[in-house]
Amino acid sequence: MLLKLANFFSILFHPMVVAAFTFGVLVYGSDNNSNPHLIFFISFLFTTLLTIATVLFLKKEGEISDFDASIREQRVQPLVYGTIYYSFGFFLLKYLQAPILVQGLMFCYALNTAIVWLITRYWKISIHAIGLGGPLVALWIFGIQEPVIMSVSMILVCISRIILKAHTPTQVIAGIALSIGLAYTELTYLFLKT
Repeated sequence: MLLKLANFFSILFHPMVVAAFTFGVLVYGSDNNSNPHLIFFISFLFTTLLTIATVLFLKKEGEISDFDASIREQRVQPLVYGTIYYSFGFFLLKYLQAPILVQGLMFCYALNTAIVWLITRYWKISIHAIGLGGPLVALWIFGIQEPVIMSVSMILVCISRIILKAHTPTQVIAGIALSIGLAYTELTYLFLKT
């Protein structure tokens, strides 16, 4: 029962699900957005669809053993592709003058994925935790300030990853701390400073 619950929360708060949800809120909740459907499609394409297609392809080719790329060494290649996708997504959103927080979050995805890629070469850090921390910072800055819900979601993700033996407590705590710290710094100082 506990494993089923942990698996459920790992899927519910999967980085690709969180990305789609967060970009949806930021895009459709922004007042200054001339083409929200296009902006959301681009965000969804570069953070979710291309990532899913890449993981499916890498699994089919035997480059990764499972859809979570559970083996540390197998995570590097998907992270490299993710960095490339998010970078293209950022430049396209910037070109289309997407809302600044949407641009900023895509930038966070690009830079933070590159940082995780470098860390992953030496140590396994929780991508689920990283994939939740940054978007929660963006939502908080956007005005959705629900500390209890946000804290509970972080705790559920971290505990689920530990129960599933995907990560150690240190790996999930490092993921949350790194993503919150990086996202807050990047969004605040690179995108919201006027």
